[in-house]
This record gives sequence, C-alpha cells and structure tokens, in this order.
Amino acid sequence: MSFDFFNPVKIHFGTDSLKDAGKIAKKYGTHALIVTGKSSMQKSGVLDKLVKILKDEGINSIVFSDITPNPTIDEIDAAAKLAKEKNIDLIIGLGGGSPLDSSKAIAVAAKGNIPVWDYLKIQPKGALPIITIVSTSGTGSEVNRFSVMTNTKTGEKPGFGYECMYPKEAIIDPVIMQSMPKYVTATTGFDVFVHVLEAYTGKISNPIADSYCEKAFALLRESFIAACNEPENIKARSDMAIASALAGLAIDSAGVGIIHALEHPVSGNFPNIAHGAGLAALIIASMELNIKDKTCREKYAKVAHIFGNIKGNKTEEDMAYELIETVKKILSDVGLNAKLKDLGVSEDKLEKISKEAFTTMNFAVLNNPVVLGEKEALELLKDSF
Repeated sequence: MSFDFFNPVKIHFGTDSLKDAGKIAKKYGTHALIVTGKSSMQKSGVLDKLVKILKDEGINSIVFSDITPNPTIDEIDAAAKLAKEKNIDLIIGLGGGSPLDSSKAIAVAAKGNIPVWDYLKIQPKGALPIITIVSTSGTGSEVNRFSVMTNTKTGEKPGFGYECMYPKEAIIDPVIMQSMPKYVTATTGFDVFVHVLEAYTGKISNPIADSYCEKAFALLRESFIAACNEPENIKARSDMAIASALAGLAIDSAGVGIIHALEHPVSGNFPNIAHGAGLAALIIASMELNIKDKTCREKYAKVAHIFGNIKGNKTEEDMAYELIETVKKILSDVGLNAKLKDLGVSEDKLEKISKEAFTTMNFAVLNNPVVLGEKEALELLKDSF
C-alpha cells in the first residue's frame, strides 16, 4: 500500500462562526471579490452581513452574483476580468458548491492571462488567496481544491484542481444552512452520500480517507433525513456540515467514480438538473454494477452495517445488496427516486453523455472499482433512464 495525503485548509467550524470572517480575510487582502449565486445569500441576509463584517475590519468588497447552479466558463471569465479591473487581492466564495467551485477557478483566471478553460491543459502559476464560506452541506468544495465548470458551447462539464486552488481557510457555520429549502437539503445531502461511497470504494481509496468516509456515513445515518424534514434542527445541520467536509476531504485524496463521471455530462447537457438529483438517478444501476467487485462488495457490507443492518448469518454479498435496498429507501424518503427521463434527460443524448464521461471525467472512470468502457457506460445510462 502507498498513497499521498495532503490538505492545507484551515477549518473554522461552529454556530455563528461567520462573525470571524473579517479577521480571517484581512490576513490575505484588503480588496475582496465575493463570489456568490443570484438570490439565496441575498434573501437570507447572509451576504449583507458578510459585507458589513468585512467593512468593519477595513476590507473593501465587490460582489459578483452571476454564478448559476451549473457555473459556466463565461461566468468565471467575467468574474476574473472584474477582479483584474478592480485590483482584487482576495476571493471569497459564499454559498453552495457552485459559488465555491467558481471562486477557485476565478482565483486562477484572475492571476493568469488566459481563459479559464485553457487551465484544463495548462497548469497555472498560481492563484489569488481563497476563503470559502459554505451555505449547503453537499459538495465539500469548501475544503478541497476541485472546481467544476460547464462549457455552454459543448455541454462538457469537467472537474479540475491544482494545489494552488486550495482555499486558505474555510468557514463552516451551520446557522447559515438553516435557510436551505428541503429539496436543496436533499440534493446536496445526497451528494455527500455519493462522495463518501465512491471515495470509500474507489481504486485509490486509502485508510485516512476511509476513516473520514466511515464517520461521514454514521453522521448521514443519524441526520440526513432529519435535516430534510426539520430545517431548524441545528444538530442535524451541524452533523451534515461535518459530513460534507469529511466527504470533501475524502474525495480530495481518494477521488470519485462512475456515478460522478456520468452525472457531470448529464447536468452539463441539461443544466436545469440539480447535481444531487442526477446522482440519485444513476446510483442504483451503478451500485448493481460495482457490487461485482469483491473489495467493493466488502465495503458495501461495512456501510450496510453502519446504517444499522445486522449481519448475523448473512454473507457479505447479502449485506451489500441490503445496502442497495437502504439507498432505495433513502431516495424515497427524501424525494429523489426519479429516473433520468423524469429529470428531463432526452434519450437521444445518452450516447453523447457516455462519451463525455470518458473525455471530461476519465480520472473518475478509471477510479471506479469495476472497469468499464463506453458501451458499458451507455448501458448503465439506459438502465437509469
């Protein structure tokens, strides 16, 4: 066994930890670009609160609020141009996975002199310092180096990440998450589940990432449904926030697999589909495929046990299949038991989606426990349709 593990992000966790944003930010700059979405942080009042907190510490801020749920390269390049024009020296990502992912890509593009899409092939020389303030429990983007962006001309939605893209510090305040609607809580929370499932069973899994995954599974068992049904439940929100961060740390080291590899082109081609909803549509067929792998089967059995299934005289294979039934129940409980066609995917795009999994997310395909090519990926999509 050999593996590398590295994560330099300083995490500030706790209720009302947003109040420390100014003191944290002034270590890195005095002219901040706040990268956020179009409405949720404005409606909740968090954006105005952050601007005041920064101002009280002598930090000037400009807001870029044009980030969409599936961020595009046009949005990122526009924000990077603004950052250069205004001599921005610090990027603050505020919101869910989309603004946080975008903040990292913007930090790279603002430091360089080429379009952000070119950084898929060209390693950047650096990035502006990044602080993340997360409002959802989902992507884990607050604590890792990864960014996902969509090319609107092609529908491609690749992920990329360099060491310079790690946030300097992350603020995780569960109070901010109490404003999440139920559907957002469900889709982002299910993203957490798939992150830890794929990191736990992938080919480059390792003992450190595994320990994060096992703790995240336990937190999900206790709090996912509660967070969906009881938005003000601060313990459930806290548990989900920690699970999300653990998942983000896990995938930073151990990666994801075929579920993410296929979902990225799904929501890249159909940008109105929430990432977590796309994952939910793909997970059962993917688990049924991956259960053929012995190591994956063993780990599925462990996860089933964490979720309360008693082994007794059952085989590992029995337990693994019980996990699939557990996942089906979770999907039903949180309202995510939809097929791809129910989400608006058209059947004529399945072949394109299958091909793009290999061209834009091949690293995830290669990390999947079971080896598959475009033909098998297309069959998986058809089974999920």
